[in-house]
Amino acid sequence: MPEAPSDVKSSASPDEAESFRLPPRGLGPMLAAIGPGIVVTGSVIGSGELINTPVQAARFGFVLLWAVIISCVIKCFLQIEIGRHALVHNRTPFESFNALPGWKWRGTSWIGPVFVLGSVLTAASLAGILRATGGLLHSFVPLASTEGLSVDLWTIVVSFGTAALLWQGTYVSIEKVITALVGVFSLSVVVGLGLIQGTEYRISSEQVLSGLTFSFGEHDIKLAAIAVVSLMGALGATGNELFMYPYWILEKGYGQHVGSPEDEGWVKRTWGWIRVLQVDVFVCTALATVTTLGYFLIGAAVFYGTDQQIGGDEIVDRLSGMYTNTYGAWSKNVFLVGALCTLLSTLIVGTAAFARMWRDMFVSLGWLSVGDHRASRACIRGVQMVYLTAFLAITIFAGNSPEQLVIFGQYVSGLFGTPMLMIVICWLAFRTDKRVRMGGFTAVLLVFSVLVLVACVVGAILIQFIGKT
Repeated sequence: MPEAPSDVKSSASPDEAESFRLPPRGLGPMLAAIGPGIVVTGSVIGSGELINTPVQAARFGFVLLWAVIISCVIKCFLQIEIGRHALVHNRTPFESFNALPGWKWRGTSWIGPVFVLGSVLTAASLAGILRATGGLLHSFVPLASTEGLSVDLWTIVVSFGTAALLWQGTYVSIEKVITALVGVFSLSVVVGLGLIQGTEYRISSEQVLSGLTFSFGEHDIKLAAIAVVSLMGALGATGNELFMYPYWILEKGYGQHVGSPEDEGWVKRTWGWIRVLQVDVFVCTALATVTTLGYFLIGAAVFYGTDQQIGGDEIVDRLSGMYTNTYGAWSKNVFLVGALCTLLSTLIVGTAAFARMWRDMFVSLGWLSVGDHRASRACIRGVQMVYLTAFLAITIFAGNSPEQLVIFGQYVSGLFGTPMLMIVICWLAFRTDKRVRMGGFTAVLLVFSVLVLVACVVGAILIQFIGKT
């Protein structure tokens, strides 16, 4: 059965599935069947890992390493459970949320629209990504004698280029592009982390251990608390990525592969595809964690304690100092190529995912017919164009500090999006079909991860209001 295109009736109920596909056996075939997690990785790496992480490392050094690790790893179980629910019931996020108790409008639970509207603020991070990409390309090929004008021109080029790549809009095309980009930037940072150990900036075990003390060190605790909330919202599967993961699960075809719940082999087949999904999430988490730690550790080793200011249109060019300060000028282009892949992957996936979110809401509210594939495709394209146009306007008229846009968007996500969604995921997880629901041990891990995230976010917020500088 071919992969489902982006405008298929992803909301079809399991008993409408026309066929099923047996799950792969063995690690190799399972790895060949994954994909949604790679797309999620491509979405989160650019803004959080490439920009926010080194900026915070430069400000606070190794002391926030614990927050980086927690942010990357702890949301793994949330991602698995929202993916499991989508796979088992073949439901989009809005269809799942509409089963929750509480106030509804036109049959749509208030939770979905509130999250979507709140996510508009978090999209500021993608505007920062667009500006940073323009600044990066300016460092390669200036399009004008004036730096600001050159960056503006490059952001226009990148915006139109992204629109062209997304015009086809199918999951298959997005997955292929993002897999290639993820491979390049993951390899570049791993190589960089290994090479730095042969330089004067080598990372010692004492430095690493100093970042595992769950403290803010000697830094301004209010500023450090803001950084923690921003990292919680930026790293790993953020609130937006958790919300969007089911779309990639359904468009990959997992929900249709399991067939009908009335089939005799449905339970066994569904467990097989759940294992594929778990591998998908573990690979996603591992890639995001390794890449994030690489950028954080290199950034802390090279930038912390120096007078270098990291920000402005040339933020990515300045971040290349993580390599050039250690390996020499020859390494700059190597870093910038990896950085370009990182930024583009986030911009492409983030824009495509926001479009699917809005399309899902319009369908739920009855403003768009589920079976109207042409209207669905037009909706996705239209929302993508609106977002890219808004990003372009923000980057040109709102100044030249992409890192501030990125950190602001991710702070809102950490403060609002992730906490709200993880409560919803827990509700859904305990209402997934009992035959294929998570086991007791997984349930404990899920609840524990939620408690840890809540403790970190609430603690950081309280520090901002009552903590001493």
